[in-house]
Amino acid sequence: MSKKIIVAVLGAFFAVAATAGDVFTTLDADMNGAISKDEAAAMPSLAEQWKQLDTDASGDLSAEEFAVYAKSEKSAAESATMKDAPKSSSTK
Repeated sequence: MSKKIIVAVLGAFFAVAATAGDVFTTLDADMNGAISKDEAAAMPSLAEQWKQLDTDASGDLSAEEFAVYAKSEKSAAESATMKDAPKSSSTK
């Protein structure tokens, strides 16, 4: 999947969910307060970054670990949006 498509999908995902906490709750299917590798598979970019995000090597992502991912993805989506936005030119 291309980077632009991933960013667009993530942007839409985060637009639907009001906060990273909402996304976390949605992904935490068994409601145990953590995201397992199986639950992370629903979001391929999350699964791809698993080793970097699971900083305590517990095998699950805590809400705090997920927040780091969400912040990073939000910044990437905003950067991509700004990069792809048409440039305005002002004439005087």
